[in-house]
Amino acid sequence: MCTHRVPLAFVAISIIGWPAQAAEPQRFAPAELEQDGRVTLTPAFSPDGKVIFFAQSECTPIWECPQRLKRSRRTPDGWSTPQLVDLPAEGRVDYPSVSPDGKTLLFSWAAARDRLPGAKIDSDFDIYTLDLTEPGALPRPIDEPDINRIRGGAVRTLRFVHNETAPQLTRNGDLYFWTERLDGPGERDIYVARAEGGGFATPQPLPPPINSAQRDTLGWISPDGDIMLLTYNTRAGLGGDDLFVSWKRNGVWTAPVNLGAEVNSKHDDFSARLSADGDTLLFSSTRPFEGQSAGLIQVWAMPVAEVPTLRNVIVHAPITPAGSEVSSAQPRQ
Repeated sequence: MCTHRVPLAFVAISIIGWPAQAAEPQRFAPAELEQDGRVTLTPAFSPDGKVIFFAQSECTPIWECPQRLKRSRRTPDGWSTPQLVDLPAEGRVDYPSVSPDGKTLLFSWAAARDRLPGAKIDSDFDIYTLDLTEPGALPRPIDEPDINRIRGGAVRTLRFVHNETAPQLTRNGDLYFWTERLDGPGERDIYVARAEGGGFATPQPLPPPINSAQRDTLGWISPDGDIMLLTYNTRAGLGGDDLFVSWKRNGVWTAPVNLGAEVNSKHDDFSARLSADGDTLLFSSTRPFEGQSAGLIQVWAMPVAEVPTLRNVIVHAPITPAGSEVSSAQPRQ
């Protein structure tokens, strides 16, 4: 259980914007975040829950549209109109996160780079950090050691190979992300670069049962590094991609458990995260909703209390939310 809790009814009304008694997922702040007609990916919360960062495309399909980094603030009525976070170049943005101390924004960004002159580089998602405490700070790539690989040459258009995405830091400084590497254990795997000497050690894939020979992706890891929300499409799911949870027992990751029909559908459900207070599950889904057929990626939310599998994990593996405030990244006006 979290060390401080926000009453569920308050969370459901003021953060999510739907009735507290709702027993199925609802779209997360669809009007405030201007989700209609736009691919919108699961947001990251600042540690105090007052700010979210998220990637959103201006249209669909996702691969043909600008995909930009946006920010929204908590208001007394919900969430503010999203503003663009000012970046020095164009390039699609993927799955941001905020460090547990609230000082650093991490995100995946496919901006053009002159890393290997003469190489034919395809759209290459790399992991970047942005200092939220310094106005006007510029994004900095985390290339070494062997973190951002170059998506060029023989792999320049091969699947998602050498795209690194969904970066997240734990309190002890470990960096988690997922990618595709031809020398990895599976087609798509979750990696961790352990904190070392003020930087990182060479990233290593997580062992089974987290990674497999198939597609294994990370949605969220708790600040203490003891709970993960994962996405699989080959492990006895309910449809396409399904949401799973794993937690550490005596220092070892448990076999991932499907979150069940309370959350998962026959459509793709992926990239789950928890709100800053740990009370609300958020995730991306292609499920249909009123006026929209299946296929458009939107952000959905549900109280953790309504997801028995996840609720039981959190009860037995408490999440201690960070208390630091996040400073304001400067939006593009």
